[in-house]
Amino acid sequence: MMSAAPTQSATAADPAPKLAGVVIVKKTATVADFQRVTVYCPSGKHVIGGGGEATAPSVGYDAVGLVGSFPEIFEGQTTSYGWVANARNFSGEPTSVTVWAVCATTPQGYEVVQTPTLQVPGDQPVTAACPAGKAVLGGGGEIQGDGSSLTSSFPRATAPGQPTQWVVSGHNRSNSSVGVVGYAMCADPIADVTWTTHKTTTPNPSGGFLMCPAGRYVSGGGASSSGEYRVLSASRPGLASEGATRDGWWVQAGYLSDDPFATDLYVMCSTR
Repeated sequence: MMSAAPTQSATAADPAPKLAGVVIVKKTATVADFQRVTVYCPSGKHVIGGGGEATAPSVGYDAVGLVGSFPEIFEGQTTSYGWVANARNFSGEPTSVTVWAVCATTPQGYEVVQTPTLQVPGDQPVTAACPAGKAVLGGGGEIQGDGSSLTSSFPRATAPGQPTQWVVSGHNRSNSSVGVVGYAMCADPIADVTWTTHKTTTPNPSGGFLMCPAGRYVSGGGASSSGEYRVLSASRPGLASEGATRDGWWVQAGYLSDDPFATDLYVMCSTR
C-alpha cells in the first residue's frame, strides 16, 4: 500500500468551510454490457464524487473494463444526486458492477459542469473545467462506442492549489475515434480538501491503493492508465470502515500482456 502525503492544498488562511455531512454509499449489480448501475445519495445531499469497479470470474484483466463512471445529470440541471457506472466484457460472462457515490451537504457554489459528447481519436483527453474561482471536488466520464474502455479519469491543477479541471479519456479495441463526455463537480475552494498523486509501474494488473494521511478521510479520487489496449477496471474509494488500513483510493488497470506498465493514482482527502 502507498501512504500519501498531501502535495497540493489550499492555503491555511483560506476561510472556506470544511466539507460537511460526507457519506459514501454503494450498490452492486450483475448486468449486461454497457448497462448502467446507479446509486443515490441520502435525502438532502449532493454527489461530490464517485467511483466504479467491474469484475467477472475467470477472465483476463483486459477482457472486462469500465466504460463509464460519472454523475447522473438530467437535462437542464447543474446538480446531481447520484453516481453511475457501467462496463463491458469481451469474455461473454456476466459482469459485476459496483458503483460508489461520495455525498455531502451541498457545498457553497456547487455545480456540475458537463462537456458535450465529443468524437475524438482514441486516448485523446477531454477536459471539463470549473468556472473561474471554483475548484473541482470530483469528476468522471463515459466512453461511448462498441468495444469502448475508460482509461483515464482524474483531477488536474493548472496552478498551485486545488485542482480546477477533470480529465477523461478512453479508446476502443480498434483504437479509432470514440465518443467522450466529461464531468466536473465544482464548488468554491475548500481549504480542508487536499490531493495527492502517485505513479506506479507494476506487472498486469497495474494500480494499487493510495491512502489518505492519518486522520483524514477519502472524498474523491481518480486514475490514469492510457495506452493501447489498456483498460481501467476499478477507480473507487477504499474505506477504513470496510477493512482498509486507512481511507484511500483503489485503482486497477489491465492489459493484454503481463508486461509492466504505468498507472497514475489520485486521492482527495478531508477531515470531517
